[in-house]
Amino acid sequence: MEIAIKSILWTYREILETEKNYVIGEHEVRIRLSQNRDSKYLSTGYSSSVDNWDAAQGLPKMSHPHYVALITRIKKFLDDINYEIKSAEKAGRLITHVEIKARLNNQLKQSVVVGKPSKILAYIKYLIDYYDSVDNPGYANVFYNNRLTVKKLLKDKDKMFVAFTKADHEAYAKQIAGTSESTQSHYLRTYYRIWNLAIKDGLAMQDHHPKNVINFKAYKRIRTKKRSIKSDFWERIMKLRLAKGTRIYRSHLLMQFMYYSRGMNFNDMLKLKKEQFVNDGIQYKRSKNKRKYDFELHPKAVDVIKIFEIFFEQSDAGFIFPFLMAEHDTARKIDARIDSALKDFNEDSQAMAEAVGWKKKFTSNALRHGFASHLNEKNVDIKIIQDALGHETQSQTKVYLDDIDDSIIANAIKEALK
Repeated sequence: MEIAIKSILWTYREILETEKNYVIGEHEVRIRLSQNRDSKYLSTGYSSSVDNWDAAQGLPKMSHPHYVALITRIKKFLDDINYEIKSAEKAGRLITHVEIKARLNNQLKQSVVVGKPSKILAYIKYLIDYYDSVDNPGYANVFYNNRLTVKKLLKDKDKMFVAFTKADHEAYAKQIAGTSESTQSHYLRTYYRIWNLAIKDGLAMQDHHPKNVINFKAYKRIRTKKRSIKSDFWERIMKLRLAKGTRIYRSHLLMQFMYYSRGMNFNDMLKLKKEQFVNDGIQYKRSKNKRKYDFELHPKAVDVIKIFEIFFEQSDAGFIFPFLMAEHDTARKIDARIDSALKDFNEDSQAMAEAVGWKKKFTSNALRHGFASHLNEKNVDIKIIQDALGHETQSQTKVYLDDIDDSIIANAIKEALK
């Protein structure tokens, strides 16, 4: 997948305080990396006014007070990005815009390991241990699950990369053939990644790569229409009276907090600590984009926190909501506990939705979409919805607003065609 690179002026937000080479009232200069209709951004550490920026060229005008320094900075970024892309191509592996951003931000610090394992199962275990050590349980789990498929292929007997044959790769493809298209793509993509890394580490040759045997095409997910709950059904859910002390009662409270705290992500909600709740406001860093948020909570969200302050269950690790405990002392344990809690929450959410007559799927994600859609129905400006959701671009927000209630469309047509 090709990566489009361009330096841009981030006009969605003005600089509010002087920092580095930023000027109040100007906009941040960023490097945009776009791949598969998704964009990531790198900060140059400089700002510019609209008048001093050539949008067509993606460069500052000569009138910019730091013209030479900013031009040099942009060129350095472009050179570094192209180096990462060329290095990946030379190694025969794919690279994503996410990885490039991480590398340039020094977030990917490879551990120096003397004599990396030359056998595939041991090597994958090394990768799992590495990502566990840098508190990245998501990647660790991806490699862990793939290791299980390779272990099944080899019948628990490890094997050197150089000993793999065409028949081994064909057997692996056949082994996962009974799974869904997306699952096959997921397994093969990770399988390719393992071999790419092994080749880079000098443990295998390009001739041994599975791409020479397996005809693999990346699964292209079809973007489905987002389903948010209609506002009248949401109001019915809010009026439900559930037995205190039950799991579904607790989920009802969590649901209210998520909705009235600007559609907060479930993961971020469970990680909130008591000291982050200050003067009826909340301060936290979102897990997904690492951005910091500091805003006043809706009174109904504050009411939920007050209930949990005297709730019969309490976290012994200082979290607002009683899910993460002191025993969850690693990123992987935290990740597993949140996954378990999310499963319970989604089950309860679906039960509540069905109780009020909502027949469609209703989960934490649908709740977040509902928050955005309900604001949109009230004619709230999309820029406000974008900031509330924490999106970097309006295109991200528009995905959340694609699901316009069909009754609204029908009524509009009736009104227009009287």
